[in-house]
Amino acid sequence: MGELRLYAIGIDEVRDMFGAHAELAERLRGQGHAALLPAPSHASDRQGLLSRLGPIFRRVPGTPVLDPDDPTPADLERIITGAFVPAERSIATWRVLETLIRENSWGGTGVPLAGDELDSFDFALARGGVNAAAGLRHVLNTPTELPLRLPPGLFVGYHTGEEAEWMAASYRQALPGIEEPGHRDLAYGLANWLDGFPHWTRIAETQGRPAPDLIGFWSAP
Repeated sequence: MGELRLYAIGIDEVRDMFGAHAELAERLRGQGHAALLPAPSHASDRQGLLSRLGPIFRRVPGTPVLDPDDPTPADLERIITGAFVPAERSIATWRVLETLIRENSWGGTGVPLAGDELDSFDFALARGGVNAAAGLRHVLNTPTELPLRLPPGLFVGYHTGEEAEWMAASYRQALPGIEEPGHRDLAYGLANWLDGFPHWTRIAETQGRPAPDLIGFWSAP
């Protein structure tokens, strides 16, 4: 099963994680190393899909790596220092980066979505009158220009915050024309989440942070 994950965070904030300045690097190290801790056994399931994405590290630091794609502190340091990422560490490093994005985002959402389901949803949007540029494929295919090569099976793209607000309005307007209940429910849920962008933008301004953009991750099955 594929998995779509969306985050609200300024794309420049993500780009700045690579070769981060001292203050940012210290914060990212703290967030990254906190993810090294094992997941608490009493974690609530009420937070939905996103709560089950982390922490990315399921072992105590210093213990042997059981899987070649398990992230390590070295993968975290490659991001923070802007060092070269070997191809064999690409998956692990993307897992680290997504955790840092999640920790610093204004909000996030996620849904199980296989490839054919993603495309059929976009087709349903188009039949409802939504411009193709507001489809999920278009988000995922818009390059983030991050200095990290994507591994096979992972798609990462982004839209600006203004485009995210336009997507929300487009999805909501298309609801009466979407026939399949599952597609209609998904469009409604995504529109509700995307409606948060104006609020997050106002908060970001008061905190001196960039306005959030929409960053999408999709793991193909």
